[in-house]
Amino acid sequence: MAVFKREGSPFWFIEFTYKGHKVRQSSGMTKKRDAEERERLLRQELKEQILLGKVADMSLGEAIDRYYDGVIVPKGNKGVATRELYALNQIRQGLGASTSIAKLSARVLADYKDSLLAEKKAPATVNRYLATIKAILRKAKDEWGTLAVVPTIKLLPLDNARYRWLTEDEEKKLLPVCAPHLRDLVVFLMDTGARLREATLLIWTDVDLDRKPRAAVRFMETKSGKPRGVPLSTRVEEMLRRLKAECPEGESRVFLYRPVGRGGVGDDGTRRGKAIPFNNPFGTWDTARKRVGLEDVNLHDLRHTFASRLVMRGVPLLTVSKLLGHASIQMTMRYAHLAPDAFDAAIDLLEGGQPRAEPVAPEVALAPVEDRSEGNGRGEFLNGQDGVVGEEGDEVGTEEAGTSANIRAGELEAV
Repeated sequence: MAVFKREGSPFWFIEFTYKGHKVRQSSGMTKKRDAEERERLLRQELKEQILLGKVADMSLGEAIDRYYDGVIVPKGNKGVATRELYALNQIRQGLGASTSIAKLSARVLADYKDSLLAEKKAPATVNRYLATIKAILRKAKDEWGTLAVVPTIKLLPLDNARYRWLTEDEEKKLLPVCAPHLRDLVVFLMDTGARLREATLLIWTDVDLDRKPRAAVRFMETKSGKPRGVPLSTRVEEMLRRLKAECPEGESRVFLYRPVGRGGVGDDGTRRGKAIPFNNPFGTWDTARKRVGLEDVNLHDLRHTFASRLVMRGVPLLTVSKLLGHASIQMTMRYAHLAPDAFDAAIDLLEGGQPRAEPVAPEVALAPVEDRSEGNGRGEFLNGQDGVVGEEGDEVGTEEAGTSANIRAGELEAV
């Protein structure tokens, strides 16, 4: 019997291969005899699935549709549903909608992984597709009764050791070369830590400019699906008041731009058209960063800038985690090395004294970091699984019109 124990685990593990299908999983049993019985049942289930057809057959297309309708849609997050639907359609196309899920062996999925890499898909994207496939197959096995055994699916190792933030000097060089509508978005991302999609989908009903002591925004379309509130810096509050005054009547979206064309004259003398939602800033962003030699800075690095500046000013990591909307504090630990004062205070207490670190004044908490001992805007960290695979911010594209999203308003989450 192919049962064995792993060091540090009370459970016996099962590993065997039958007609190319490899099974490797925990038995959930602490007694060897029980684990061997579980292995015998798994072998029998797999044999019946392959040879006797006792498990109801289901095509991959049917499984994808059922997973989308029964798992993704009920979450009620349109942004997540859109991204998941794209991934599901890519999987459907890559593996074939008519393929039986019983034929998705470890070898087939390994070949599929290799094909994605051959297409120059990013490792994070490949992992996202594989993780989605695994989730579908687990549903088929555990709930739908259409699969006996989930094949082994190995994800790619990810190198999350790089992140980047803007220094004060880099910010001063970058902002003047940004188009006005891009400059507003860049400042907002730097001072709120918002993900790009959270910012571009922001609507005025989720902006509270009357809140005291600071104005605030609510992000309703978040990666985690949980609403998040963030107080605003002075310059962002002033910017939003200006955008509110300039906003066309009846427009719900906060960040807009006027494409070149008829309908008016812009600050640069160019005729510009009707204001539309600013959904895709990658083209104008790429132009701006290249003008000042910051090709290595991505839009998502503005979120790192927000977090890094807070940590370097002594803001507790738990607070930073809440402001960023991280699913766990482990995702925020990448910034821990930027907070030496926290370690100084710990040693002070060890010696029986009072912590030397001074509290951070609210008015400087979001001020740009001077380029001194705090860092040069580049950092390295070792990080494990950062929640859902793939937070992309380095694509390059062109501006294009988009449609407004219907976002539900909610209460401001305490941070």
